[in-house]
Amino acid sequence: MKNFLFTVLFVFAVIYSNAQSADIQTNISDLNQEGLQSTNFDDIVAKYEGKVIYLDFWASWCRPCKGEMPYSLKLQQHYKGKDVVFVYISTDRNAKPWRDAISKMNLTGEHYRVNRNVYEQMNERFNVQYIPRYVLIDKKGKVVDQNAKRPSSSEITKDIDKLL
Repeated sequence: MKNFLFTVLFVFAVIYSNAQSADIQTNISDLNQEGLQSTNFDDIVAKYEGKVIYLDFWASWCRPCKGEMPYSLKLQQHYKGKDVVFVYISTDRNAKPWRDAISKMNLTGEHYRVNRNVYEQMNERFNVQYIPRYVLIDKKGKVVDQNAKRPSSSEITKDIDKLL
């Protein structure tokens, strides 16, 4: 009887957990695909005008990047329904490992795999020499913190809250 009750509770918890995260969507854009190759960094930022952007530079092969993802997902839940968007820009050279990582880790948010334009611009603007790297952008598209705190930092919510 205990095993049956445990199983029922476990199944309920899984269903409830999936329902809680189901309303946060995952959008995936490979900027190397035909029709997206001319996309630049400003195009990405402009798409989210009126929202605070928490930008995450990462890659599927980066262990510290993947280690921050559960915290990032918790942040997304915390800001669900608020004017905050989580934008992930991957430097993966190949699409398959990038897509597989998004799927395997059940990542939500706005995902982009860089093209040459975005790669050059992100390095020109932010001098991205290591990942993970986080940037906070205000509702008007102005970069307010080029070295924002990691999702695992308890202080990041204070920084985001100031911009809301």
